[in-house]
Amino acid sequence: MKTKKISKQTIIGLLFLAPAAFFIILFMIVPLVWNFCLSFVQWDGISSMQFVGVDNFVSLMTTKAVTSTMRKSVFIALISTLVAMVLGVLYALFLYRLRRWEQITFRFIFFSPAMLPLSVVGILFIFVFSNDSGILNSLLSAVGLEELRKAWLGDPSVSLWVIAIVQGWRQSGVIMIMVTTALLALPKSLFENGALEGTNYWDDVRYIMLPLIKPSINLLLSTTLMGGFKTYDMVYAMTKGGPGEMTYTVPMKIIQMGFSYNRYGEAAALGTVLTVIATAFILVARYAMRGEIYEY
Repeated sequence: MKTKKISKQTIIGLLFLAPAAFFIILFMIVPLVWNFCLSFVQWDGISSMQFVGVDNFVSLMTTKAVTSTMRKSVFIALISTLVAMVLGVLYALFLYRLRRWEQITFRFIFFSPAMLPLSVVGILFIFVFSNDSGILNSLLSAVGLEELRKAWLGDPSVSLWVIAIVQGWRQSGVIMIMVTTALLALPKSLFENGALEGTNYWDDVRYIMLPLIKPSINLLLSTTLMGGFKTYDMVYAMTKGGPGEMTYTVPMKIIQMGFSYNRYGEAAALGTVLTVIATAFILVARYAMRGEIYEY
């Protein structure tokens, strides 16, 4: 019986992968498994654990405040992802037409919000959307549009939109960088052939650029959507979940349940539900963005 000999190159590769695999298992796989197991028990962090089966999940799904929080997290994730993807791709298409030094300048301008922590961005926009002395309401008054003034962060009908748009704007810089890199890697010969056929820039965008960079866009869509479901810093900085719990997101509810009420089992169950929902949306998005992979 012949035995398969492991090559020296394979051993070296495994040795280089080992540290990364160790940290992934320690800080991702183990907490994920522990959270899943914890979601089936009742525990206050002090007394012994009591197995309750799916009672935690049933309790969450029948609690109006929790289901409302889930809907808000889904809304923020979808809208912020849409804003980030649209702005990021438009920025990249704009930069592609510029000369090198112009690209460097505008790339820095568009990417600068992404370098700021979410909490800092949130505090900055408090001054923009403040009810009385906010910049936006002051501008509306200055141009005679007082009827459009709103309590942007205090009105439940608009506060979620404001948070989602601000978060999407903040993330658009990362999308822009990645899409610009993908566009600059495209062979110039493709556009030269298109020019011979009489195409304009928007024809190139539609028939050459976007189809060829679709795998990059698909990856960015997945990561941005994943980040949208974990929204905490932005909401806490801008509204602290208020007014009341009108802008509470699932991560905020998890922290409230676990660290304020010591209901660790329910908090873990809510985290598991959020993971399932986020995974489902990501799979749907990847399926919707599926397409052929081109080699060039």
